[in-house]
Amino acid sequence: MLAGLHRLSGVDGRPADRPVPPAAGRTFSLPDLGEGLTEAELLEWKVEVGDPVAHDQVVAEVETAKSVVTLPSPFAGTVTALHCPAGEVVRVGAPLLSVAEPDNASGAVLTGYGTGASERWSPSHARQEGGVEASDARVAMRATAEKFLRAHRDTPSVTIWADVDATGLLAERASRGAGLLALLARACLTGLAEFPEFNSRVDSDRGEVVRLSRVHLGFAAQTPKGLVVPVVRDADRLPLDALAAELRRLTDLARQDALPVGHRTGGTFTLNNYGVFEVDGATPLLNHPQVAMLGVGRVTDRPWAVDGRVEVRKVVSLSLTFDHRVCDGGTAAGFLRHVVDAVGGGSVGGG
Repeated sequence: MLAGLHRLSGVDGRPADRPVPPAAGRTFSLPDLGEGLTEAELLEWKVEVGDPVAHDQVVAEVETAKSVVTLPSPFAGTVTALHCPAGEVVRVGAPLLSVAEPDNASGAVLTGYGTGASERWSPSHARQEGGVEASDARVAMRATAEKFLRAHRDTPSVTIWADVDATGLLAERASRGAGLLALLARACLTGLAEFPEFNSRVDSDRGEVVRLSRVHLGFAAQTPKGLVVPVVRDADRLPLDALAAELRRLTDLARQDALPVGHRTGGTFTLNNYGVFEVDGATPLLNHPQVAMLGVGRVTDRPWAVDGRVEVRKVVSLSLTFDHRVCDGGTAAGFLRHVVDAVGGGSVGGG
């Protein structure tokens, strides 16, 4: 009898057997993660049915089109049900897990989540606590915040850059009828064929760099709901005209908030045109788990030496941010030089 009591109480450091309650209580649904995101892939459950869970404890990890996000529970109690398996794509508002709360639970909801729709903090939510003035406002962090932190912490990234005379590239755009983005994308793709180090992944557990056989090109697209990164699948297999058409198609779908799931994730290299924001350069964080990103600044009129003369030319700054674990600076300079020469020569179209 004493042994039986020990099993029930969990004494001597042994966990007690946990009865699994029926699927009841409060249900935590996938919250609005912001920036126009409507769904996420459930990567991993951090809890199981029958587990006790504390308020604000991480219960799942999901991946959106922009980041990997950990989800804390807005309820405390015992997990009674997991409503979807790992690997499934879940829409915002769909149930994730149910929790049976203690009888004395207050039903408090985690900051930034609502009881149904998304709720964000405003000045009216602020209160005097821990030295925070009543007039201070609290707002939820962006959905990408955790990914940015991980990228900065875990990736030894380096950025190099060069200015290039893009006058010929602009002339090629006019003559071929292809957009500037498509021409820059083609220059990146030919560069990746020559320097495959930048189309790879780092397997930290095995201490290996995995070079990928296919190029899925991500590109930054500004939409009414914020920045989105559509992915052109097998971009390296597309001729210029088809590549330009696919870039236009995916940009339109992104602006309509209708981008298919298969074109939201899985990018292997990113082209980031921050010139649309009227800036010349940047040192962006890599889009984990990618190991490289080409940045493009604005095109401006600048004095430029041409055959010993100074002329006003269309000049653009190109930057390459890369994971220093995959190569040294000489290889990175070789890739950037390839793109610079293609742009400066005004002949990046290829097939």
